[in-house]
Amino acid sequence: MVRKVSAPCIIILALILGSFGCAKKEPDEIKIGVMTPLTGDVSSWGEMQRRSTEMVLEAINNAGGVRGSKVKVIYEDDQADPKIGVNAFKKLVDADKVPIVVGSPASTVTLAVAPIANEKKVVLLSSGSTATEVGKAGPYVFRIMPSDEVQSSIMASWAWELGYRRLAVIYTENAWGQGLKDAFEKDFKAKGGEILTIQSSTQDATDFRTQLSKIKDVKPDAIYAPLYTRGAGLMIKQARELGLRQQILGADVYGTPELIQAGGSAVDGVLYTTFGEYHGPEHQEVAKKYKDKYKIDMETYATYCYDAFMIAIETIKRIPSNQPINGPSIREALLGIENFRGVTGVTTFAGRNSAAGKTFDRMTVKDGKHVPYQPSKAG
Repeated sequence: MVRKVSAPCIIILALILGSFGCAKKEPDEIKIGVMTPLTGDVSSWGEMQRRSTEMVLEAINNAGGVRGSKVKVIYEDDQADPKIGVNAFKKLVDADKVPIVVGSPASTVTLAVAPIANEKKVVLLSSGSTATEVGKAGPYVFRIMPSDEVQSSIMASWAWELGYRRLAVIYTENAWGQGLKDAFEKDFKAKGGEILTIQSSTQDATDFRTQLSKIKDVKPDAIYAPLYTRGAGLMIKQARELGLRQQILGADVYGTPELIQAGGSAVDGVLYTTFGEYHGPEHQEVAKKYKDKYKIDMETYATYCYDAFMIAIETIKRIPSNQPINGPSIREALLGIENFRGVTGVTTFAGRNSAAGKTFDRMTVKDGKHVPYQPSKAG
């Protein structure tokens, strides 16, 4: 016997079926952008970022992805150039529709794209932008390392401890170099030190002889030189050729291979600050896998790239299942990250856009290798 179904029952059934049809469905893949210099004068930064990102990506997708979806990384080469970086970021946001971009290490690129990130409400999580201004770049701009104010303070104290009282400064004319120069000058003068001359150069400069001649005239105890890596190597080589034997003091980017490639043996003995390295079990485990995979030791900057991408993944995992994976939901979850234990140690945002809990290490170049600084023992 065929039963007739009343109109009210049909309406109720349609509503029930409709509610199932509208149930939230996870995307087939979750896209994350990575913007980094894959070519250009600091391409080693980009290679470190790519290697560490691929390690995380492989592990995550082999374990089933995130929230049941595979993770897809879309790389864009910013060449550490603000104009190129803006175009790369727009492509990731407008064409690829990513809700979060990891990178760039270059502060000038991060600051150039920050207004777009804030306007489009896409999270920009930097793995290496230390410029002071990055910490004030807007609600959607984050970084996992401390500000250059911390780095310059450490270098000012270090220079003072070494007995240097009269310094010259040569810096790169961009947000990173300017910020370091300003903060270092303030900190060093506060200790009673004297800055004899301040010289500047463009980011792509290769000839520093004019500035070095002026520095030579004032006879400083040492030279503080926050220059981009390849330029720093060339400057040091030219300084030695001009007879300048003073101690060279540098900043975080000195830790990349381009310094030694450009400066050769002239850079031996350089002192510089760079991202603090953590040696706990989390680091040791990942560093071993990195060396097994790539046949090289895991560079300090690579550890920050690794953690930046891991934090991006962790943030997406924390978004409630009834919320979409988009810029605003990622931003909210990222602000709630506290005591994240990774290969760089503990990272905490806790309502801030710049992570707390990190510092800078003292390093030097010895026999063509980047090594931790060890004070000489008297006697």
